Amino acid sequence: MNEFKINEFITLKLENEETNIYIKDQLFNQCKNLLLNIPAENVSSLNEIKSIDEAAEKLGWTEDGQMGITEGYSITPETEFWAHCSNLQLWVESNYNSNLIHSNLAFPLLKELVEVADPITKRVFKEEIAKKFLSCICIIGSCSTLGE
Repeated sequence: MNEFKINEFITLKLENEETNIYIKDQLFNQCKNLLLNIPAENVSSLNEIKSIDEAAEKLGWTEDGQMGITEGYSITPETEFWAHCSNLQLWVESNYNSNLIHSNLAFPLLKELVEVADPITKRVFKEEIAKKFLSCICIIGSCSTLGE
């Protein structure tokens, strides 16, 4: 079994060819997919994307990996495990920046980390919720009026 400890709160384990996330030694059951297939002809159209959520939306990703994101790709469970480890380590090292992993994973993880008393995540969780809320307002209305 492969195991990777990101910090005192988060550990990833490769168990039965599946990557599992543990928060303080408790299995964290949440959907986790990798966004793998970004066709070369689409790369320039992604230059302005600021988050994994935007990339997934632009490429037609759904929670179950539909719309060709993983189509045609086969990676070993070990490679997928290390990709998850790398992604979550970067997320933690970047102060839990929710732009770096999909919000379907980032927010439940942050919530769980707040509950186990990770001292950084309480502040980050509130800030990330505020950012998402403001970005929704910008989509619905005019962003320029928010800063005035």
